Amino acid sequence: MKTRVISVAILLPIVIIIILIGQWPYALLVSVLTALAAIEYTQMLRRKAYTLALPCIFAIILLWIADALWGDGMWLGPGLAGLTLITAGWILYRRHRHPTVANPTAEWALTLAGGMYLGIGGAYLWHMRALSDGLWWTFTALPIVWVSESMAYFVGRKWGRHKMSPTISPGKSWEGYAGEVISGTLTGLLLGWLWPSVAAGAISLTPVKGLVLGAIISTLTTGGDFFVSVIKREVGVKDTGTLIPGHGGVFDRIDSPLWVGFVTWAIATLWA
Repeated sequence: MKTRVISVAILLPIVIIIILIGQWPYALLVSVLTALAAIEYTQMLRRKAYTLALPCIFAIILLWIADALWGDGMWLGPGLAGLTLITAGWILYRRHRHPTVANPTAEWALTLAGGMYLGIGGAYLWHMRALSDGLWWTFTALPIVWVSESMAYFVGRKWGRHKMSPTISPGKSWEGYAGEVISGTLTGLLLGWLWPSVAAGAISLTPVKGLVLGAIISTLTTGGDFFVSVIKREVGVKDTGTLIPGHGGVFDRIDSPLWVGFVTWAIATLWA
């Protein structure tokens, strides 16, 4: 527990400062985090004897993020077409050089899937921040995740009795999930009341919108945690990595934010 708190105390201020700055430091942060998650993803699947094309995963992630920054959707079609064919060519080369490869088609599919999942998540984290009042939407959405996940952890440890889905995530309980949704909803309400006065009218957020956003985020984004848990259970690991002391890997920490970017961007755009 002490290690977990120390990691948060060191990393959280850095993340907050980068979000405040925005622009290229924020884009770099998103790129680095998704790239580190990609490394953990390939290392996990290697335990099941899958060898993925990590450079292709990096390229797909960077294509999504670069298009979000500069391409405005124009780069995705030709870029993804080219990278899909390049990945297929890599599989053909690998099969030719190593005829005993057991699952070349699965390796091709897992390479593309990993790049797409992390790339889409990273791109929409940028889209969320790039909204006209994106700083405040980001400072609403991410704290909802941080508070709700922390409450899920503490409530689940103390009062968790009824498991949500033991075959996916043995540690998740309905009690913890209730704590997650309630705390996330209340956090959204609080920030929806606080930020308009702090931002002096520079945000379209209201207490009601904050409450709705908090309820949606805390209800839905646990799916990101569950999705990564499915991968971990399949390969037989507890954490995606060991890079963050007390928390596991980077993929463990960004599993929910990867969903939050799109969810928040979609809701904020709908309300604009």
